[in-house]
Amino acid sequence: MKGFTLIELMIVIAIIGVLASIGIPSYLTYVKNAQIKACLAETKSYANDTYYLLYDQTSETHPQKPIYHSCSSITDASSWNELTTSLIIEAKSKNSTAVDIRCDLSKGANCTIIP
Repeated sequence: MKGFTLIELMIVIAIIGVLASIGIPSYLTYVKNAQIKACLAETKSYANDTYYLLYDQTSETHPQKPIYHSCSSITDASSWNELTTSLIIEAKSKNSTAVDIRCDLSKGANCTIIP
């Protein structure tokens, strides 16, 4: 006799199923966290640029519109000036339904991930 028995094949398939049931959710969590962190980097960069342009006494330029690839949206601060009172930049990462990141420019462009 050559080959595997039906029981051996069923055991291998069961083991693969158990590994997949553990591995796939872990992988999806890893991908989501990576997307949020990539969006955080873009948002932090935009918040730092905006903060610098708003508080630099020698600069007459205003913040630019955000350019993003890892986020599905970032608050547009291009119309802000030194009189703007709500200095909050919020961003959503891709495949997200809620705001994931909030940057408070009144506290020095401090960005946090919202759980």
